[in-house]
Amino acid sequence: MSVSQEELMYIQSQLEGLESIFLELMPLGVELKRQQVQDYYDKRFDQATKPTAAVAESELRRQFNTKANQVRNLVDSAESLGDAGNKLNLIRAAATLPENRSKPLQGSVSQFCRKLLYESSVDSQLLSDIMTATELGTTESRVLLGSASYIIAESLDCAGEQMLLKDLLAQIISRITTTAALSRNDPFLVEAQCALEALKE
Repeated sequence: MSVSQEELMYIQSQLEGLESIFLELMPLGVELKRQQVQDYYDKRFDQATKPTAAVAESELRRQFNTKANQVRNLVDSAESLGDAGNKLNLIRAAATLPENRSKPLQGSVSQFCRKLLYESSVDSQLLSDIMTATELGTTESRVLLGSASYIIAESLDCAGEQMLLKDLLAQIISRITTTAALSRNDPFLVEAQCALEALKE
């Protein structure tokens, strides 16, 4: 499926918003509501500009507003799918273009990612179904990559045995690149490949 550069830039912006939520907001317990997100970045901006007079304040404000907008837009999109506090909704919102947001995820992908995100476990049968599926959509591919990339664990439970996160991520990346489910410059694929390299070190 061909994706335009403009659509990839849109997905990239959503991915950056998703990163901000998982890496900045969730660890600090910031409520995922529009005003609370804006308040958080306003406070961060104030803290950043007070210590140093030499800071280019207008540029810094632009950067903070960009990040706040990315997160607020993603929260709005996730709320259209249900609860914005649901990690799977956030990843799914970031992984889709607006016109595709109403389409449901393939059942096996939804169930697999839910267990992965909330139980840090791998359903081996669902994984097998995904790896052998004749077709894997762009949204499903991004959601799989996003879910595996935001797990804070080295290993996962898989039918009572331990599976290394890097091995799971490598399997998913291989499946997606082999079948060309995503273009090579897709932001989610690039990000997942970087995450895999980091896990290998």
